[in-house]
Amino acid sequence: MTHDEERDLELERLAGRLGLKAAERLDVERTAAAVLQRLRADRAARRPWYIRPAWLRAAALVVVMVGAGLVVRSRWVPSRTDSGHYVREELQDLSTDQLREVLGSLDQTLNDATIQPADDDYGDLTTEQLQALLQSLEG
Repeated sequence: MTHDEERDLELERLAGRLGLKAAERLDVERTAAAVLQRLRADRAARRPWYIRPAWLRAAALVVVMVGAGLVVRSRWVPSRTDSGHYVREELQDLSTDQLREVLGSLDQTLNDATIQPADDDYGDLTTEQLQALLQSLEG
């Protein structure tokens, strides 16, 4: 016999002591369901609004969405370093005529392919020295 069945029998015995009419009117299952429902409602009402299950689910969903967005962004958006702001700051101070002058000198530099190092300067360098020189020219 389970614990619930023992309670039911005890309630029936108590009801029998109250009299046959009272025992016939007593619906044990309905009374137990009403008590459980009231206890659950009281417990849910005592919880703060932010702990209620709907709010917890919504908060968990927001956290998952933000985390997924950050993961996707870090995987598919290439990270880049923006060093162009140094040039941008310098060019903002120039007038229109000065900008044209700078662009003209850039065009001349790009079109002028006659700059060649003297053979005597680099001819006797080793491979390591040439690599070091190239790396220093890259920045």
